[in-house]
Amino acid sequence: METLESGTEAQLFWRQRAATLSRAHVYCMARSLGSELQAMQERCGPEAVSALVPQVVRLLELLEEFCGTQEDLLLRAAHSLPRQGEERSQSSQELMQNLLEAQGQNRALQSQLSDLQEENQKLLFQLAESQSQKDSVIRKETEVMLKLKEVVDRQRDEIRAKTHEIYCKNKDTEALQEQLDRFLRMNEDLRRKLAVVQAQLKSNLEKKADLETLLQAKQSEMERLAKSRAAEIPSSITIQESAVLSQDEQKGVESGTDTKQPLFTKEDVKQILQERNELKTNLFLVQEELAYYHRELLNEQRTPALLLDAMKSAIKKQRKKIKAKMLGISEDVDSCSDEDDGSWLQTSGSDCVDSRPQESKIKSLFGLWYRNSREVTVPDSAGIWEIIDPQEVKQAEEDEHTSTKD
Repeated sequence: METLESGTEAQLFWRQRAATLSRAHVYCMARSLGSELQAMQERCGPEAVSALVPQVVRLLELLEEFCGTQEDLLLRAAHSLPRQGEERSQSSQELMQNLLEAQGQNRALQSQLSDLQEENQKLLFQLAESQSQKDSVIRKETEVMLKLKEVVDRQRDEIRAKTHEIYCKNKDTEALQEQLDRFLRMNEDLRRKLAVVQAQLKSNLEKKADLETLLQAKQSEMERLAKSRAAEIPSSITIQESAVLSQDEQKGVESGTDTKQPLFTKEDVKQILQERNELKTNLFLVQEELAYYHRELLNEQRTPALLLDAMKSAIKKQRKKIKAKMLGISEDVDSCSDEDDGSWLQTSGSDCVDSRPQESKIKSLFGLWYRNSREVTVPDSAGIWEIIDPQEVKQAEEDEHTSTKD
């Protein structure tokens, strides 16, 4: 019975929790282990248990020390409980004081928090106002910058336009300078041609004076011979001698050693007058163009190329009108001759005064004087054009009529 009770107690000890173990429990456990080891030694021999016994003993010693420390701690806790109660009462008072202090600090912190919230709201309001002011300032600055950008862009465009205009003006100035140089050269050429025309006119006037003197001398001589022969010789003999004389005069004209009286018809005289009028007309037109370009150069008028072409066409039409009015012909007829003459810029043709004129019947009509009167000749460059008055034409027709009667 005792063994059964000891076995049940040992089983209860082995089922205890570690926190509730004590040294007595450890001793009971050691006793039960010792009995078990002894029974095993009896069954198996001492060699089977000799290695296990020291380990079991060491384990039980460690368990004893552990349970002893637990008991010491329990004793200390039991002794310290009243002291801890006092300390707890003191700590509760301290906690109450700390709680009151914490509540006061909480109220102070809440008041500070409300003040800080109000201040925060004020600062937020001020920040919003400053932000709105900043936004307005930024918006104004942006508007000013946009206006300045527009002004700068407009000024840049104006500068580009002015630069392009200056470039075009420079090009126009260069073109006008070239035109001015060309006009100056043309003016010099026209002056030279005018000088040549004036020299030709002067030489022609001198020729005319010489021819008039020769013509008057021949007419007076013919009148004197006619009167003397009419007084001395009978009419029949006079007719025969006049026939012989006319034959001799024809021979003299052919040989160039007889009389120097020219023979010409009305068509020749008309052609001479036509050539004289054309010469005067061309001279007048050249003088008008010279005066016009002289005025243009003095006034320093700048005209583009299209306007110059229009001026040329206008001058050409004006020349047609003046020439037709001076020659007494229609403008349609005169336009053909103007097309042959060319524009005022041409350097050859009937309108060019320094070129040699075309061959006419004047040379054949006055060839006797050119061959026999060496003292009144002029250089070839002066030309062969003559200026004859209508009175001279009438006098020549009367002389021809009288010669045919004789």
